[in-house]
Amino acid sequence: MEESERGKDGREIDISRPAFPRVDLIELIPKGTRRILDVGCGVGKTGEMLVEKGFEEIFGVEIDSKAAEQAKPFYKEVIVGDVEEDILSFNKGFFDCILYGDVLEHLVNPWRVLTNHKEILSDNGVIICSIPNIRFYRVLKSLFFKGRWDYTPLGILDRTHLRFFTLKTIEDMFRETGFEMRKVIKMKSGSKAMKLINRLVLDSLVDLLVVQYRIIGIKKK
Repeated sequence: MEESERGKDGREIDISRPAFPRVDLIELIPKGTRRILDVGCGVGKTGEMLVEKGFEEIFGVEIDSKAAEQAKPFYKEVIVGDVEEDILSFNKGFFDCILYGDVLEHLVNPWRVLTNHKEILSDNGVIICSIPNIRFYRVLKSLFFKGRWDYTPLGILDRTHLRFFTLKTIEDMFRETGFEMRKVIKMKSGSKAMKLINRLVLDSLVDLLVVQYRIIGIKKK
């Protein structure tokens, strides 16, 4: 499963705005999942779609109180506050699935959050994350050839991002917090020239073309 970050008109589109449902993440939720925690639920568009798909026990966490108020109709409960401040009081193993849709890169200490949340995830549960790739070739091109590291309103260098990851450092974070990757989906984008070069070198440069990783993680056994 691979997708592009470009719309039908060829223009780049934002894949992290909370004003629309994260269909891409919802599609990764395993069958039989009962209880879901949506971290950074925004105004509740993902929760709304989860309800439409028949999920009943959906919980949200949102730091913005106004957004959380809009989200409440679609969740069994919306906890308002900073997820880094130990505001969750669920029983051990309570959730079957925890969603982190473009959330971890915004945290001061995502390692601590994942470690804490491992306790409230069931032994057979999953975490589903979307995380931008700082190794994307356009970011590196600007840095190496222009000496630029320019923050933007959206995208990989979103000015609200506090942490930056490559696939290897995501894997390290998972391992250090007690998780392992079950599935990695690479969301690719790039010029025709870059895609051709990657094909000529037998896909060995594929991670330079990845804008975002979508990952299903499980507890390490």
